[in-house]
Amino acid sequence: MTVINGHFDGRNVVLDEPVPPGIPPLTPVKVMFEPVGGAQNIVAELAELAVSTDELPEDYSEQHEHYVKGTPRR
Repeated sequence: MTVINGHFDGRNVVLDEPVPPGIPPLTPVKVMFEPVGGAQNIVAELAELAVSTDELPEDYSEQHEHYVKGTPRR
């Protein structure tokens, strides 16, 4: 199996890499859509990481390094 990266431009699948040599014209292929990265995935990941400010200590903004990295309080 040969994997070639590409993207969907809204109408066609466009290859981002050349087809490897030795693959003759009209060779049947299987195209599988697997979104990789992109803004939608990043937004979904950020939404999963988000917490309500009700769950944070009152001094979190002032002492965030203490809570995140374990440094001494200032």
